Amino acid sequence: MGTTEHPESVRRGLVAFDVDGVFLRGLFLSRVASTTSAWIWIRSMWLGFLLKLGLTTVSSVVERAYSFQRGVPLKDILSVGGTLRLVHGARELCAELREAGYHVVLVSAGVPQQVVERIASEVGADGACGVLLDESDGIFTGRLLGDRHSGRGKRDGLRRMLEERGLSWSDTTVVVDDASNTEIVAAAWRSIGVNPEWRILRKADFVIYTRDLREILEFFPEGYTKGVTLRQTAILHEAFRKAIHSCSIIIPVLAASWKTPTLWLIGSVTVVYLLSEVMRLLGVAVPVFSTVTWRAMRSSEPRMVVAGPLLFGVGIFITVALFEPAAATVGVLVLAIGDSAASLVGKTFGSTTLPHNPGKTVLGSFSLFAVGVLVAIFFVSVPWALLVGAVASLVESLPLGPSDNLLLPLATAGVVALALV
Repeated sequence: MGTTEHPESVRRGLVAFDVDGVFLRGLFLSRVASTTSAWIWIRSMWLGFLLKLGLTTVSSVVERAYSFQRGVPLKDILSVGGTLRLVHGARELCAELREAGYHVVLVSAGVPQQVVERIASEVGADGACGVLLDESDGIFTGRLLGDRHSGRGKRDGLRRMLEERGLSWSDTTVVVDDASNTEIVAAAWRSIGVNPEWRILRKADFVIYTRDLREILEFFPEGYTKGVTLRQTAILHEAFRKAIHSCSIIIPVLAASWKTPTLWLIGSVTVVYLLSEVMRLLGVAVPVFSTVTWRAMRSSEPRMVVAGPLLFGVGIFITVALFEPAAATVGVLVLAIGDSAASLVGKTFGSTTLPHNPGKTVLGSFSLFAVGVLVAIFFVSVPWALLVGAVASLVESLPLGPSDNLLLPLATAGVVALALV
């Protein structure tokens, strides 16, 4: 969070990237530990776990993790940096920011200075600041020089780079992910959390979950000239979200023959998703689930558990559990297909908003109405099908937020159930 006023006009300055977790795929110290022995790797992972829980400090973890490497040739430690790949879009992003007039630097509280300098040279960054390793005759002593492995040391290193360029904290944007960056987040004018852990999630000015680092351009004015716009990003996110929704069309087919196993499947996936969200808030990625959440997340959602998919699963579970196959099929399909159509058509083509909910469009609501009628007409008469469409569009149009994922299938299935009495 910045300590100075935000400028009103387009400004240039310095963009500082954390290395581990933001610029690199994987953690340097974790990879170093894995090349030494299984026991050292386990001990290092335990330190990382304690850090995630807030039971120790970044500087203590880095000091102890490096102490495990005492007596190892320094060149072997530094060579690990060459085995870690850059995240997608890192090189392109640096080039675009520099072309736009920004200074770009890399900072780290855990990666050695030599490795950070090599990465900076590879991506065309203007500066590098990493930890300093003590060595004797080419052998690492297990000690660190200075305090760059602490939050304060990291802040001081970045401050020196600012002073060398005649800049100040009011000219600085930091792009970070973990607790080692809390001090530079507090000092900088602007902070962007990339796939952040909880402590950064609460403090960062902006948050983004992505596997393509270029997507942070949406927070810079230059993003609009580089082919990255908020509208385009929103449409892509919505398309991905609704593609996931559409996968649930298989649920009625499964439930028709195996209702109980299908309910177990829906419930299990929903519970695992909830657990993955809790882990995400701690900064731990759960395979598949975290990746899907990151790609589908809207910018308004990352500060807490993303409730949309959770209520989506709960809504389908209750609908399948309570209603007969015909009614449950309509409820699930209206949610899976109709809600997807409403969102995509509304965001892509809709311009006239609803008077009672400016976040929804007339065209989007009409799309849901049409899908509701087309789905229901296979199970009920035309008047009842029209009522299903009307109820669906009404529920979706209300300012309910993610709760419509719960209410939409229940309301439409309820209409069909009444029609079949």
